[in-house]
Amino acid sequence: MANEVYTRTNQALYFARLAIEAWSEAETSDALSAITMARYHREHALFHLHRTVLAVAHEVADRYRWPLLEVRSVDQMLDPQTSARFPGPELAELTELAQAPDSWLGRLLRGWAALNLPPQPEESKAPSDDLIAVSAARPSRDWSLEDAREAHAALTERVNCYREGMVEW
Repeated sequence: MANEVYTRTNQALYFARLAIEAWSEAETSDALSAITMARYHREHALFHLHRTVLAVAHEVADRYRWPLLEVRSVDQMLDPQTSARFPGPELAELTELAQAPDSWLGRLLRGWAALNLPPQPEESKAPSDDLIAVSAARPSRDWSLEDAREAHAALTERVNCYREGMVEW
């Protein structure tokens, strides 16, 4: 495989798509391990989508010859101060999306931050007398399959748009 910046973006998008498809299959499965597999694929998709955002930012930085290829954190790359130091429409757009908590990128970054938090013990309440079993698995509301699909589609669109702008006609 070529040793170019864009190959990392392509790989991350590809693996994110595979993880989202596997997550969707696990959500509809009736296997005993379905909840565990859905959580695994959720984290897998989140990892690759987060990796894609960093790869896209590196691709943009490489295009403009900015010295940002050594930055290894999406938070550092999409910091408003970084965007001000390196003005460009692509980095500004990604920074603006990262700052908006209701955008696809804001939700992705919030999901990534929640994924990296240490586990928190959940409060348990006393079971009622008529309750036979209590499910310990609670669905996560912070990062859903729909969020992952939206982020993947938006990233694919952004990558295609940025690359089209890079082509000299």
